[in-house]
Amino acid sequence: MSTAAEIASRGGAVDLRGGTIPFFEPQVGPSRECQFSVPTFYINRDCDEDRRAAIELELRTAGIAAERIRAVEGLAVPEDLRAYFFDAERLSSALKPGEVGCYASHLKALKTMIERGLEYALILEDDAVLPRDLRRVIDDVLACLPHSWDLVHLCGDPRRAVKPVRRLKHRGTLVRYSRVPSGTVGYLISRGGARKFLAPIKRSWPVDTDFRRPWLFGLETYGVAPKIIDHSDSLPSPIQSMGGRARARRGLPRPSFHSWTGNPLHCPEGVYYNFRALGPLSWARCSLENAYARAAGMLGLKRLVGQP
Repeated sequence: MSTAAEIASRGGAVDLRGGTIPFFEPQVGPSRECQFSVPTFYINRDCDEDRRAAIELELRTAGIAAERIRAVEGLAVPEDLRAYFFDAERLSSALKPGEVGCYASHLKALKTMIERGLEYALILEDDAVLPRDLRRVIDDVLACLPHSWDLVHLCGDPRRAVKPVRRLKHRGTLVRYSRVPSGTVGYLISRGGARKFLAPIKRSWPVDTDFRRPWLFGLETYGVAPKIIDHSDSLPSPIQSMGGRARARRGLPRPSFHSWTGNPLHCPEGVYYNFRALGPLSWARCSLENAYARAAGMLGLKRLVGQP
């Protein structure tokens, strides 16, 4: 059986239903024909042909070959993933069908990555908008990361203060967050990070919320600011088409019983994680900047917190 790298080198993509589906020759000049060494997956439902065409165009423009992950359709969760969401035949949370399917699709991508024995991978959703220099930026990111990294958030601009780690050669800055941005449209994840996120615990919040809680899984999370991957506003949301998002969880005793506000991002574990990840001085600076930003928002003052 061909490996992912061998398939990528031939310009092909693997459909997880079996067999090889035609891919594309990157429409790029000779200077961009170097091999992109990062295995890449994109998540797409069978019925979302327009979204599939859109992401394949984005990948072609960026000169990246990728494998398609056949997304989970709502509550039709594969047997090997059902324990994350169900107690017997009953859904164990307030998640809507689209949220369950989205979360299970990301877990499926991570399991595929581990089964392939990959050291790391780039995971994309099918509404990702990719820059033409994505390969160069990701190569820069991988060169700057410490050995212990688990996840790199690529798709959200920070709304809270960050700790700059290192300026990237081409553009952007590698950072650590005082509050991880929302979104899962594009991220890098290591094999260790995938194993941590696949921990056998019940999932009660959407996948993008759980990615914002690295302390829950022990993830060493980094990011790139400003973001390098965006999402398309022109494509309809599958989650909205399958019942929208659950809104009735705030203030409930579960799943946020460790939180003092009903928001799962407000908890002692999160404070301790940030203190450790940022270091005492950067944690204190970020806390002051965030407090000022909240006050500025209420009073209409000029923001102090800027992008690195």
